[in-house]
Amino acid sequence: MRIFNDYSQYHVILWNRHGMRRHYDMGYFSFEFLNEDFEFILVLKFDFPNEVLNPNIKDLTNALEKIYLQEASTFVILTPRQELPLYKERPGEIIYSFSCILKSFKQLFNRYNNISFVTKNLLYEILDHILVDYPIFKRILARQIPIEEIKVLQTFNCNVIIPHRGSNIYLKNLLYYLDQINNINVHIGIDQLMPRELAEMAKHHPNQNFWSFEPNPLGPYVIRNWLIDNTDNDIIFFQDSDDISCSDRFLILADFMIRNRCQLCGSHEIVLDCFNKVVRAVRFPADVMSALEFGPGHCLLHPTSAILRSWFYSCGKLSEERRFGNDTKFLYRCFFTMNTIKNIDEFLYIRRIRPSSLTTSPETMIGSPARLMIMEQWVTDFALIKAGKLKLEDSSLVFVPSKYRFRVANVASG
Repeated sequence: MRIFNDYSQYHVILWNRHGMRRHYDMGYFSFEFLNEDFEFILVLKFDFPNEVLNPNIKDLTNALEKIYLQEASTFVILTPRQELPLYKERPGEIIYSFSCILKSFKQLFNRYNNISFVTKNLLYEILDHILVDYPIFKRILARQIPIEEIKVLQTFNCNVIIPHRGSNIYLKNLLYYLDQINNINVHIGIDQLMPRELAEMAKHHPNQNFWSFEPNPLGPYVIRNWLIDNTDNDIIFFQDSDDISCSDRFLILADFMIRNRCQLCGSHEIVLDCFNKVVRAVRFPADVMSALEFGPGHCLLHPTSAILRSWFYSCGKLSEERRFGNDTKFLYRCFFTMNTIKNIDEFLYIRRIRPSSLTTSPETMIGSPARLMIMEQWVTDFALIKAGKLKLEDSSLVFVPSKYRFRVANVASG
């Protein structure tokens, strides 16, 4: 018989608010608890079980109850708190743990009652369903154990900038979750033909702004620049259309940036790996300026980040000469202009690694000859500028506009 604190196995905790709690301990996930009548479910399993010994279940369930008190229809992803890397991203643990209202879990299970839930990574299967075709939750949050209360002092209106090319299913689900969030102005730039499906989507999201770009593809950087030029809020959030922001991302990042006078700020990411069918934590250094001072590397993920409008222009906007990589080029340029670039120690962004994206397609994938060639030039020039041997304006890091003329049309929501 296993000991109770073997968290390499699945532990299912069912509980009621201020009441009874029941614990199921299982070597593989099974569903004998589905006939139980409780309010909440907490599923715990850790990739590195020695890093979480005997988590305080009472403290954990109390913290989760506070989340559900704000919005009962919330799905919470859980992973252990870890030491941060110093210089570049660090892929970490596979994530298995989560919590939600038991009624919602039963509803999800009844809809997808198949062998995948038992034999595969349960959290991956759930996220793949609720982020693609069945959004039964209004909010998705991610918390590190032990859960620390995130205090936000004030709210700000923000712009969310979304270039879109590819599957409209991903965009549709992203917009569903953005619809639940206050104090954001959403702007979507469509970089492909506008079929009836996208026009209907605009009608169903009247509070969000759709723009059609032609000819296409123009690439995400041309669209981001144009959307930023034609909006006016002081805080600009980047967002990829096939990913999902956690529901508190905008509130937490904007408050952190203003309180800490931070000009550019990102966060950790949760990776939904569609190749290996797992969910993984990826952490980034807290101090991006210090990381870049050590050497140019991947120390901030562009779509997780937000930037102050004035500094976006001070750093020369996003270069437009190619469809990939220019977010890294922009970050390297920011290092020579900004005073403060940070990553907040929270998971606020869920990124989907999938086939046929710019980072996985053979011609443009990470590690492809095209990427390696431009990265070599940028890294060389970065070092020369730091050494005072090259001026920024004479380097490969300088802004380059698109050579293409394009048209933009507003997609009416009415």
